[in-house]
Amino acid sequence: MLRRFVNTARVCSVGIAFSSLLGGAVHAADFSTKAAPVPYAADDFWTRPYLFGDLGRTKLKEQGIELGLTLGNESVGNVTGGSRNTAANAGQLWFGAKLDMGKLAGIPGGTVGLTLVDRFGKNLNTEADIPALQLTNEVFGRGNILRLTQLYYSQKLFDDRLELKGGRLPVGSDFFFGLCEFINLTFCGGQPGNIQGGYIYNWPVSQWAGVVHYKLAPEFTISVGVYDANPNYLTTSDPAIYFLPGIPASSRASGVMVPVELVWAPSGPLNGTWRLGGWYDSASTIDGGLPGVISTIPGIGGVPDQNLGDQRGRYGVYESILQRLTVDGPGAQGWYTFLNTTVADHRTSYQDYQIALGFRHTGTFSWRPQDEVGFAVGTTHVNSAALSPNAGGNEVPIEVWYGWQATGWLNLKFDAQYVINPGGRGYNAVGVKTDNAVVLGMRTEVHF
Repeated sequence: MLRRFVNTARVCSVGIAFSSLLGGAVHAADFSTKAAPVPYAADDFWTRPYLFGDLGRTKLKEQGIELGLTLGNESVGNVTGGSRNTAANAGQLWFGAKLDMGKLAGIPGGTVGLTLVDRFGKNLNTEADIPALQLTNEVFGRGNILRLTQLYYSQKLFDDRLELKGGRLPVGSDFFFGLCEFINLTFCGGQPGNIQGGYIYNWPVSQWAGVVHYKLAPEFTISVGVYDANPNYLTTSDPAIYFLPGIPASSRASGVMVPVELVWAPSGPLNGTWRLGGWYDSASTIDGGLPGVISTIPGIGGVPDQNLGDQRGRYGVYESILQRLTVDGPGAQGWYTFLNTTVADHRTSYQDYQIALGFRHTGTFSWRPQDEVGFAVGTTHVNSAALSPNAGGNEVPIEVWYGWQATGWLNLKFDAQYVINPGGRGYNAVGVKTDNAVVLGMRTEVHF
């Protein structure tokens, strides 16, 4: 029954996107990062924040139950780059619920969270044979299955200065850069997981974890987490692991992954979030493409040589800045910027650093106060010690988009990417030089 609903929602979203293009409407919101515009006419189809209307959600939230259902879809095609010109579509439908245990059970500061994510579609890099290090449709990945992405209990104590959180969690829910407003993976989500995806599992994969957040001062928070490092979480064949909250077989456990992060969140009109952190993973596996590795496929990595006996672990550091630059009008109108830098352990990492800089402006035109424009440029570096033709090379993506708030519940982003040296130096898996990639696309987001 759930699978049938998922498929129906996907079909509906395509029709919604095309009808909105023909009908011409108003407003705009980012991909799961910005609240629906308010105030709104609850009975107006074009301005209300949900396609199907309120459906009692406001009353439920007042009682302590917050529900959401959102479809995100990315359709992309390459004009140049790869071995053939083609298109691919991928997306995800996610359901989220938060239970306020203060209202429901008399436990002030307590929250139960649940998130389910169903992904679908194809990877443009694979379909067009683009040897890029980073996905050109970031929403693809980790299997076309329905995953348990979050199931946790959170408890705030001491006037909310201390938060204890535990359960099934993706590391990016509490650490790293949290926005996803672009289609190229370089500019989306937790950057450490972008270049260390073999053991840092970004959304929608979850792990058993415990997290502590402590406010040192109103604008400063320090966070520490412990995540069960186990490759079983990446399975796409065993629903007892990827959908149920059970614990995978301990024989596959490789250790623990521990991130530490200090956050400065300046308040006021020019608010922001500045993160400085690092991580340590106790596993001993060396990433693909480095000395002692059997396979060397750019963008994928290889199979570690089990005879290496390396017991040194893996680690890295990162910074993330998200800052509002101007106030150009009421609400969110103005310029914003982000700067992310991640440097991974050079001894064990096939991709050893990534940098991304981006800008966004909300309220592009006075008569379109919710529309936006975005621009970003970044780079991903292949370890110079890698045993592959692209060793020491840099992949440089440039992306620009226009975000149109078609209705209160529908946002469309018209997007263009230019990927220089896909794969680091523009080599495919067998060392053949390939062209830079030009990718055009559209992102659709529907709030049901």
